[in-house]
Amino acid sequence: MHFVLSYDLSAQGTRRSEIEEKIENVLSPYKHVKRLSTFYIVLIRVDSDWEAIRSSLTALSQEISETFHFIMSPSMEGGKYNGILQKGEWDEINAITNA
Repeated sequence: MHFVLSYDLSAQGTRRSEIEEKIENVLSPYKHVKRLSTFYIVLIRVDSDWEAIRSSLTALSQEISETFHFIMSPSMEGGKYNGILQKGEWDEINAITNA
């Protein structure tokens, strides 16, 4: 299963980097790809993984003074993404969506 995560973050510069590192830490236990500046595709094994990520990101949004909004799609199996990326960038996306 996988899902899409996208976010808006009001922080800039060093502070933005610090917060984005925290987002990466939340996602680090899971195979994921970041193909656009704030767009991830995340591989999960069970629905409770989705809830754990949602809970951690919600806690992060409450911990920081900057605005951090995010959207998580429902978990899904299969599917095919389309768009414009470099040819090799699709390999990791396909590995997650076909897992």
